[in-house]
Amino acid sequence: MDVYSKTFQIRIRAIRNELGITQGQVSKDAGIIQSKLSKYETGELQPNLDQLGILANYYEVSIDWLLGNPHSNKRGGE
Repeated sequence: MDVYSKTFQIRIRAIRNELGITQGQVSKDAGIIQSKLSKYETGELQPNLDQLGILANYYEVSIDWLLGNPHSNKRGGE
């Protein structure tokens, strides 16, 4: 597993927990199947570009931040 995949896995779970929401709620609100969300959080599956964008928009974070870009802030422009 590469560094971006591992960081994505950690950050996607951490931000959901930080917001205090369940995978079921994210699934319902973002329109992504819950089993896929679970696999994203465990590193078993990587999102396609559309789903990556949906998740970044849903959590109001940059895609760069989700992937662990060290030159990116969590909220993009901040």
